Amino acid sequence: MQLLTPATKKREAAHKPFRVLMVTGAYPTPQRPHWATFCKSQVNALREAGLTVDVLQPRPGPSPLRYLSAAIEVFFASLSNKYDVIQGNYGLWCLVSRLQWTTTVVASYWGDDILGTVTSDGNHSAKGNFVVALSRKLCYLCAAVFVQSAQMKERTGGPQHKVHIIPTGIDFTQFQPVPRATMRATLGWQQDRYYVLFANNPDIPVKNFALAQAAVEQVRASGKDIELVVANGLPHDTVVQYMNASNALLLSSHAEGSPNVVKEAMACNVPVVATNVGDVAAVIGRTEGCTVCTPNSVAEMAQGIEVALAHTERTTGRQDIQYLDNTVIAQQILAVYEQITGRQLLPPAPGRAVQKDTTYANK
Repeated sequence: MQLLTPATKKREAAHKPFRVLMVTGAYPTPQRPHWATFCKSQVNALREAGLTVDVLQPRPGPSPLRYLSAAIEVFFASLSNKYDVIQGNYGLWCLVSRLQWTTTVVASYWGDDILGTVTSDGNHSAKGNFVVALSRKLCYLCAAVFVQSAQMKERTGGPQHKVHIIPTGIDFTQFQPVPRATMRATLGWQQDRYYVLFANNPDIPVKNFALAQAAVEQVRASGKDIELVVANGLPHDTVVQYMNASNALLLSSHAEGSPNVVKEAMACNVPVVATNVGDVAAVIGRTEGCTVCTPNSVAEMAQGIEVALAHTERTTGRQDIQYLDNTVIAQQILAVYEQITGRQLLPPAPGRAVQKDTTYANK
């Protein structure tokens, strides 16, 4: 029997496919195509970069059973030695990923798992506070931590050298500018009316839908024929149409990490009016036609809408956020993977087939 030298083992390891197990409670399904689409986009970008990525999405059912079954599956997956990295997405799923010690773990936080969950009365929920405390503790126990913004990095309170600001990226091939008149004709919208889009769930308190409603009502009171359109629970392809047909996108949230709807509208060159949360100011602050507002200020949001309506040309948003292209974000993630595993990731071979979108669980 031929014995492998350390150098040979190192060469073989270098050419072995790099495998990642994504553990997430939220991922698009046929029943919920809009659910955490940014997570799927990141998975697709990593696959395009040459990695093999499996997705473990817990089966539907009572929360305790979902977490327990996922923890068992992660444990056995780690024993298989198939994976170089297990990446947990969102606080409690990061814990599930860390309940094994044989595979390197990355904790990826999305927003309220570090910032807290805002309730309808403006306070933070007890469950949200528990998740925040747990997420901060996990920063010490994972090899690396991904957060969406500088604000989130500061709030982690963990070892800062482990915390990397890597916001979720945008699929620029999907979110592209289309003439407004064309999209309105497709959707049956009036060509001479103003439409502003609220692309979040209005029933979630942190999204602060009441602010968007009040601001639009103030603009309507000035004599403008304007309609607030809610796009919630829609497939991405439909959201692209709504964005391109609208005069502006509104984000009225109390808190956010790095809101994807803002970046998606920017990729479509649509004006954005948003509260100063997460990384919003950095994303839209230098683009003409866009406005950053003080949270809870109806007057400022209404004024921002007026600015957007007066901006008759497309914005330069797409050009201004090229650094948020999924392919760019994927390279930042790969750099961290290399750092924490000591492996140099090879680029995909020319003509290499990209891994199909399959899930490890949720069957």
